[in-house]
Amino acid sequence: MSNILLVHGAIADGSSWNRVIPILQDAGHHVVAVQQPLSSIQDDVAKVRSTLDELEGPVVVVGHSFGGLVISEAAHDASNVSALVYVAAFALNEGETAGAASEPYGQLPSASHFQVDKQGRFTLPQDVYPQYFCPNADAVTARAMAVTQGPSDLARFGYVAGPPAWREHPSYFIVSENDQIISPDQERAMAEQIGAETTVIANGDHAVMVSEPQAVADVILAAAAR
Repeated sequence: MSNILLVHGAIADGSSWNRVIPILQDAGHHVVAVQQPLSSIQDDVAKVRSTLDELEGPVVVVGHSFGGLVISEAAHDASNVSALVYVAAFALNEGETAGAASEPYGQLPSASHFQVDKQGRFTLPQDVYPQYFCPNADAVTARAMAVTQGPSDLARFGYVAGPPAWREHPSYFIVSENDQIISPDQERAMAEQIGAETTVIANGDHAVMVSEPQAVADVILAAAAR
């Protein structure tokens, strides 16, 4: 049995893993889905690291979207980590930022819809959230995700990545071929950059753990079986 730590991304919350969690539990693993504050990458990393430090190894750490950047930081120098899994996620090298790393792949249509509030936090309007974030989810789930999305600090796009944990631990990457938040071409390039064992989900959307929970769980289970 492994511990599996699930880390959500920006404009989401821990419930985004709800369809994956039972599959992992039924396979006999202890699962924790962290709730990040989304106030800054530093705050998110501190939350994830504090949760990670409470778990005895081995721990498979899984990150979605900006959660990938968070797990790369939080799992650095963590001796209890056995593997990392990036799910349609940012997997950056030291010194990179999410914003600059994304520039060569062009701006996706979803980028023009983000709204920033007076506190400098961004969201997707509820009426377009399903279209871009989770188009493959059923309508009821997509509407609920739009309502429960966590407003996230805009500064995270300029956060400079530190030493990445993927240099220290075996890594897996799920590329979503129809991702409309992070370019699938960028995902493939990041997977190659980190030398990850890569799974491509055809027509997968950004919230692939919601729309394709078994496929995502299979990759996590493979990481846990190392």
